[in-house]
Amino acid sequence: MDNGTMMFFNISVFILASILIIILAYFTTRFLSLNFTSKNNNKNIKFVEKFPLGVDKSLVLIQLDNNFYLIFINKNGAQLIDKIDSLKLNEPVSKPPSFNDIFFKIRNKK
Repeated sequence: MDNGTMMFFNISVFILASILIIILAYFTTRFLSLNFTSKNNNKNIKFVEKFPLGVDKSLVLIQLDNNFYLIFINKNGAQLIDKIDSLKLNEPVSKPPSFNDIFFKIRNKK
């Protein structure tokens, strides 16, 4: 083969490999997001909010049935601060948006 044909072949292989890597990355992230959301789709326990207090300290509000629990978490473990029987939330507890929702929202803006 001459030099021009070899260069065309190398560029073609590079482009095809890049496309293949992008496709594999897309399906891998899609698979991982579906697997992650199915594991976190609990019916009884809902993560309401997390408030960071420092590098390794945070307050977490969790809903279990109709009760709310305020938990302090640090590098040494977790500690229950208070059990709240009823609480009026500023925003309803909602499921975080999926990767596809975010992706199509950004894509449709352009």
